[in-house]
Amino acid sequence: MVLRRYRAGSLPLGVWAVIGLVLALIPAGIVQVLLERDARQERTEQLGEQAMRFTRLVAQQQNSTIEAARQMLSSMTSHDAVRALRPSPECDAFLERIVAANPRYLTASIFDRQGRSICHAHEATRSFDVSDRPYFQRVMRENSFQVGEFAVGRASGRRSLHLAAPLSDAAGQPAAVILLALSLDWLVADLQRMPLPAGSVATIADRDGVILARTLQPERFVGQALPYFAQAWLTAPAPGVDDVLSLDGVRRLVGFLPVAKEPLGLLITVGLEATAELGAVIAAERRAALMIIGSLLLTFALAILVFYATVERPVDRLLATVRSWEDENWSARVGPIGGGREFRRLAAAFDSMADNATAREAARLRAQNRMQAVTAVAPQVVLTADLHGQVDWINRHWEDVTGLTLAESRGAGWLAAVHPEDRESVANAWGAALADVEHGGQVPFAREIRICHASRHEWRWHLFTGAPTRTSSGKPIAWTTVGLDDHDRRQAEADREEIAARLRATYESAPVGLCLMDSNLCYVAINDMLAETNGHPAAAHIGQSLEAMAPQVAEIVAPIMRQVLETGQPVEALELSRKVGGEERYWLCGYFPIRSDDGAVTGVSASVLDITTRKRIEASERMLSREVDHRAQNVLTVVRGLMRLSAAEIEDDVPALVAVLEGRISALSRVHNLLAQERWASADLKELLTQELAPLLTQVTMAGPPLRLAAEAAQPFALVVHELLTNCVKYGAFSLPSGRVTVCWRVIGAQVALDWVERGGPEILATPTRVGLGSQLMEANAGAQLAGHLEREWLRTGLHVTLTIGEVAFAGELAPAIAWRELGLAGRRVLIADDELERARDLAATLQAAGCEILGPATSIAAALAMMEQAGTVDAALLAGTLQGVSAQLLTQSLDRRAVVTLHIPGTGDPSDTALAPTTFPNAPILLEALAAALARGREADEARLTG
Repeated sequence: MVLRRYRAGSLPLGVWAVIGLVLALIPAGIVQVLLERDARQERTEQLGEQAMRFTRLVAQQQNSTIEAARQMLSSMTSHDAVRALRPSPECDAFLERIVAANPRYLTASIFDRQGRSICHAHEATRSFDVSDRPYFQRVMRENSFQVGEFAVGRASGRRSLHLAAPLSDAAGQPAAVILLALSLDWLVADLQRMPLPAGSVATIADRDGVILARTLQPERFVGQALPYFAQAWLTAPAPGVDDVLSLDGVRRLVGFLPVAKEPLGLLITVGLEATAELGAVIAAERRAALMIIGSLLLTFALAILVFYATVERPVDRLLATVRSWEDENWSARVGPIGGGREFRRLAAAFDSMADNATAREAARLRAQNRMQAVTAVAPQVVLTADLHGQVDWINRHWEDVTGLTLAESRGAGWLAAVHPEDRESVANAWGAALADVEHGGQVPFAREIRICHASRHEWRWHLFTGAPTRTSSGKPIAWTTVGLDDHDRRQAEADREEIAARLRATYESAPVGLCLMDSNLCYVAINDMLAETNGHPAAAHIGQSLEAMAPQVAEIVAPIMRQVLETGQPVEALELSRKVGGEERYWLCGYFPIRSDDGAVTGVSASVLDITTRKRIEASERMLSREVDHRAQNVLTVVRGLMRLSAAEIEDDVPALVAVLEGRISALSRVHNLLAQERWASADLKELLTQELAPLLTQVTMAGPPLRLAAEAAQPFALVVHELLTNCVKYGAFSLPSGRVTVCWRVIGAQVALDWVERGGPEILATPTRVGLGSQLMEANAGAQLAGHLEREWLRTGLHVTLTIGEVAFAGELAPAIAWRELGLAGRRVLIADDELERARDLAATLQAAGCEILGPATSIAAALAMMEQAGTVDAALLAGTLQGVSAQLLTQSLDRRAVVTLHIPGTGDPSDTALAPTTFPNAPILLEALAAALARGREADEARLTG
């Protein structure tokens, strides 16, 4: 009853005496409890040691079983039929004898590196693939004997544990895996024969926590996962003992050996029943605990009864007086009181305190009345609050402004007048100020707050400041807060800032340099664009003179600005130039007077526009005009030469002369148009070819790295191609509908070799003896104009022309084209098998341009096999999905050991095998990079097979 009446930390002396008595008895009880606990702990440790002994005994038995299997596997590897590593009746018969002689094993098998069955004791395992089994992967990776996991035979349906060992080759690397499947039924029977105590249970689990054998109820638990509390035993760093509730609901002390201990790969546990052993100890502990608790409760009850009469009544008297004071009844007094001298002294002290508090309260009320009289007529809002920040008074102005009465404003109600967006932050700031003062801080509350004016229906900004009211000793006892309407001032500042921001934005975003100078030609304002031109930050200019910040132009600009100050007349469209960083730059400047309200000139505004680009464009256009004139004169000279030579070649046939001239001049015209589009800088080699061969482009295959010819070499190159095309149309491949031309170019050192190969035209029976004007033009242009030479080879299948062009004829370096060679494809032998000849030829042309040696194209399976027999091996084989209606899969199997990589041509095979560019190969770099990457992967795979 007494405890219920007192708060924590204010118990009477009588209760403290009872507590002291109880505390005196507690040590004796603790000693008794510790003695009982030590006895139980000693018996628990004895049981744990016994459990560990049996656990190690079971582990020794399993070690023997595993070691027997290891020896059996080792002896099996010495058999000749096994070491042959190939399927044979002798090997299968040997494994069958092993299984028949050892009933503990369900089966025996041998698997190659890929996990495919080689030999087996049972025919049902012939098609098994164990490459995905963890024990197989560990044997191949670690090259050592491995204990597997719980498994159910896919053929027999019987449960087993796989034991596997590597069969090494001459280099000591695993060439195959030999396996024995240990019967879990045999393992359970073997475990049940162990001499274990009654009520105990032994368990064997694999590394995944699946139970392999159990002495009790094996038919229920074998093949099931260990309970959650036993999962931690698998990866425990050391053997240990754990007190758990077993799967059958019996409390046991379990000794365990984790997977990392012998036997490796198995968890061994033995649990001894602990309930009966520890029952007597637990009962004794309970009796001792009940006796201690009973004695403490009895002592406590007697103490309460003894002190109730002498303590309860005086305390009730004191509390009743305090409650009267809480209700502001300051006239209440304690008066005479029983309970001894201490209580009488307390009562006298309470009454004296009440007298002093009554006097101070009367003084406070008088001061408050005076303050309220002053603040009632003040034009500011005034609020007072207690030490905890709860508002207890407002002045009349607050009520007039917000419309909130004192009752509505009390406590935290005044926040209802604050703007919703400011409410939370104001409450937090108010709380922070209260906390700061409470911890001795001196920072007052100050914040701008939007307050709702009820009569105007608008939000207005007020500056609120608050400070604590303190006693003479400096202790805070209350708060006073005053709010002043500063909305108009804030609005004026915002307007000024907006005007200034607009001016800054105008200066910063203007596309020209701007500045303002005073009458002494010192900077008042400047934007970044002009400041960067002067070479100094914008802030560094303010207040500095023109001579200090821009001495390089001050000599020219300063007199002009002084003229504007004196005359009041602007100076516009003034061009200035100077060198910046070794480069000549140009500006268009304007200077304008700044006038005061009375019209006097007080400064100068300057604008500076950078016109360097415009000047360069004008100069470039003049230069380009001169270049065009020069080119036109050169073209006219070439045309006159062509007319004289053509007239000499065709003297009497005017229509033929016109046709020849028209063709050659048209070639020059096309090059002239292309160069004009490129502003006479250079021309793309492939684009020149495409332009010249446009009428017959469907019969042309082009391949080669990106190159650009210099403007001087473009016209001679176009004339050479035109003569080749003219000859091809008249006498060569293009004279027949089936004819085709392949144009390939490649970089050879500091030169470029371009091959023109004709096929499908009339058969060439002999080398022509007559050399016409066209041949002379090609020779002349190839030598003098292209810094190279021309070679012809008159094959029976068609003309093969090799045009060598010197490096000087190209714009820039040949590095981008050389990058094709750096892909590592030069010298690579590539077999192409595709019955679509057009696609095959395009592919061959692209690969030849990158330096590959091409076999084929082969249009049938037989032709491809014949080429492979003759070549022996190749780096890569590119196959269509079918060849003349026959699947290329047969060819793929033959190429497994003859090609580093075998790839399908896109759109013809399995989409999953697609590794090249689209069928038409419009993007040669993609094709070459894909082939280079595939060769790199194939090379790494070969190295891995050799080292594995």
